[in-house]
Amino acid sequence: MAKAKLSLAGENTFTATVLIPVPGGKTAEVDWVFAWMPRDQFKEFIKNLEGAEDVDALMDISRGWDLDDDFGKAAVEKLTQKYIGAARAVLDKFIAEITGARAKN
Repeated sequence: MAKAKLSLAGENTFTATVLIPVPGGKTAEVDWVFAWMPRDQFKEFIKNLEGAEDVDALMDISRGWDLDDDFGKAAVEKLTQKYIGAARAVLDKFIAEITGARAKN
């Protein structure tokens, strides 16, 4: 596995593959571009997450994706309406990636 090089200058974004649940017990892989957040901003995001609309929360942490549809608030709304588990999948992946948590096999 390649080692990541740290930079204290910080990054603006990072990309991670999100597994979006689709009907039939399957998942679709979407490369999602997330906003990089320093600790204080991340803590504020988590604090405000309860009660937030899914689309607003996703727009706060997202900068793009590899879908054929152009990324934007209307497209994110359509995604969350069509695939009910999408918002949770994206949020869980963001939190795991930004905190360094790794899923156990």
